[in-house]
Amino acid sequence: MPATLTYPGVYIEEIPSGVRTIIGVATSITAFVGYTQRGLDNRATQIFSFADFERGFGGLAPDSELSFAVQQFYQMAARLPT
Repeated sequence: MPATLTYPGVYIEEIPSGVRTIIGVATSITAFVGYTQRGLDNRATQIFSFADFERGFGGLAPDSELSFAVQQFYQMAARLPT
């Protein structure tokens, strides 16, 4: 029977079976794909803050949903408890 969920997040319900269980992974890792003002095309780039994104990809662009998503990701990450 599923547990009562009290807040949003990632939940895994394990069902007993002969199959191996799901291994927990970090949920603070993400990937973004989309248009930026500048930067290398078709190449994965690791960044650690929105400042890194601004330096490498030009920051917020009015016609880039990706730039706003990256900004909101790092704003939300700053609010999470450590």
